[in-house]
Amino acid sequence: MADKIQVGAGPGATAKTRHPVAVPALIIITLGIYGLYWWYQINREMVDLGRARNVDGLGDSPTKSLLAVFPGALILVPPYISLYNTIKRIQRAQEVTTGQVTLNGMIVMWLIIAGFIVGVAGIIVPGYIQAELNKAWAAVGSGASPELQTGAPEAGTAPATATAAATPPPPVT
Repeated sequence: MADKIQVGAGPGATAKTRHPVAVPALIIITLGIYGLYWWYQINREMVDLGRARNVDGLGDSPTKSLLAVFPGALILVPPYISLYNTIKRIQRAQEVTTGQVTLNGMIVMWLIIAGFIVGVAGIIVPGYIQAELNKAWAAVGSGASPELQTGAPEAGTAPATATAAATPPPPVT
């Protein structure tokens, strides 16, 4: 079962941690229809995160990402541009929430190329993407986001970089 995580204010600003095996399985079972729904949802979740944290680079229109995949696939190029942009957004989401980027775009590219040769290898891509996105949502759910990446500081507080530079680290005992 997918866990819902609140990424912003309002009832609609939630993200789901989905099982990485369930995503490709549901795509196969529904003959690709779940894939379109999933693609829209992951892009919407990143837009919500960007708005909640006041961070650029997480997208602005999940509908455009979906339209690039379908019916954009009829032109052949738009789905790959959407995939590239979504990978960049997931990397940015990981940077904002965990402080490190673990999604490797080269792995995605090689899996897609292998999918043209072997066929079955391409279905691994959604599972890998979801597994990496789950890392960002887990950090949001635990509240372990790095202070430097959360956007604008709250009113009445000093920026995180100024307080970190002015305060020496505690001694190790």
